[in-house]
Amino acid sequence: MIAIVGGGISGLALGVSLVRAGVEVRVFEAKREVGGVIRTLSVGEHTLELGPQRLRGTPGVLAHLQGRAIHRVGPEHARIFVVRGGTLHPLPRSLPEFLRSRAISVRGKARAALEPLVALLPAQPGASAADLLRRRLGSEVYRAFAGPLLGGLYGSDPEEIDAERTVRPAMRTLGIRTFAGAIAGGSSALPEAPVVVPAEGMVGLPRALAEEVRDFAPHALLTDTPVRRVHRLDPGRFLLETPAGSHEAEVVVLTTPPPATARLLGPVAPTAAEQIGSLRMNPIEMVHLEVPELPAGLGFKVAFGEGLPIRGATWSGNLDGRGRTAVVYLEPSRVGPDGPGAHADPTDAMTMAAESFTAVTGIPAHPIHHHCARMPAWDRSWRALDGLSLPDGIHLLGSYTGRPGIPGRLAAGASLARTLVEARHRGRSQDGSGVP
Repeated sequence: MIAIVGGGISGLALGVSLVRAGVEVRVFEAKREVGGVIRTLSVGEHTLELGPQRLRGTPGVLAHLQGRAIHRVGPEHARIFVVRGGTLHPLPRSLPEFLRSRAISVRGKARAALEPLVALLPAQPGASAADLLRRRLGSEVYRAFAGPLLGGLYGSDPEEIDAERTVRPAMRTLGIRTFAGAIAGGSSALPEAPVVVPAEGMVGLPRALAEEVRDFAPHALLTDTPVRRVHRLDPGRFLLETPAGSHEAEVVVLTTPPPATARLLGPVAPTAAEQIGSLRMNPIEMVHLEVPELPAGLGFKVAFGEGLPIRGATWSGNLDGRGRTAVVYLEPSRVGPDGPGAHADPTDAMTMAAESFTAVTGIPAHPIHHHCARMPAWDRSWRALDGLSLPDGIHLLGSYTGRPGIPGRLAAGASLARTLVEARHRGRSQDGSGVP
């Protein structure tokens, strides 16, 4: 049996692929609802997302949502804006738009045009994402566009994000040699997929995956069943303790966040547990707003140096088709004893978010919900994973082990499933219990 700890997107994607291949699986989810960081909340007439706000409708995503009602977001709402100089500027999507943009000076545009030459220089060892982007595009384009976008994607400070684990792999994956080339090529330079949101909210995707698992193996998914401890019985066998009893497994896949993963690894791989436990998690503080209407678009990022207490906003009402909500992401408070974190008074945070949103957009806003979460920082603490060694039979499949984004997590789950199935076939062939 293969035990999967965690019923988020990664664990469910792995579980679906394995049960389809006929492998005996148990997926252990501590909560009653699957989804991990994906959480959908109903407040009055509003559907609020406490995690990811939208999906890219890639073939892999749409395949799992077949038969479920989805809202397809029109191209008029694909535009992202940047606040610079107190004004909303559309993020350029082509070279002509970049040249016309009023968010960047002529000097800044000229500096960015040098990127093809700068790209020929040797890479800087140990560079942060901010170092790489400033060197490639210049300080002005970094502060106005590149830095806020990257910081929003990872929920982290680009000065701390490790370029070797984020920007460079993403460029290789997307086939981008220079950012200038991607802008010049417009939409044809980057893979695009429509934005979609399940009618029931983002939780519709993990629910769909959970139904797929149960369709193939009715007893494979155990919700409200936290794994308290993992023991090694002997080579090739592990024991997982839960409040409902113990389960033996040949393989254990941990899809939980770093703190929980480190706790579970402690008894079987103390060194690896210490390495994973040292990974930093960043605070994400969000406030949902009720608004009378929204302009066309996806939302905005705030350029560095604007002096606003927010990082940006998603116009979530344009995603669910109702047009009545927005989500504002606050800058972390730095007054706490443990460094950056949530603001001490949620009421103050909600007022601050509403006032900042109105100052930027001119749209009156009423705060309706406040939520705090944490997500992987992808900063220099990730170097602790260099040389990570796990016992045979233990695998990691968390949001911190591969590129972010739901399509990426689905692909990672399917990839690990293929690896595990092939390993089982090789083992059976070698011991004579399977077909060569």
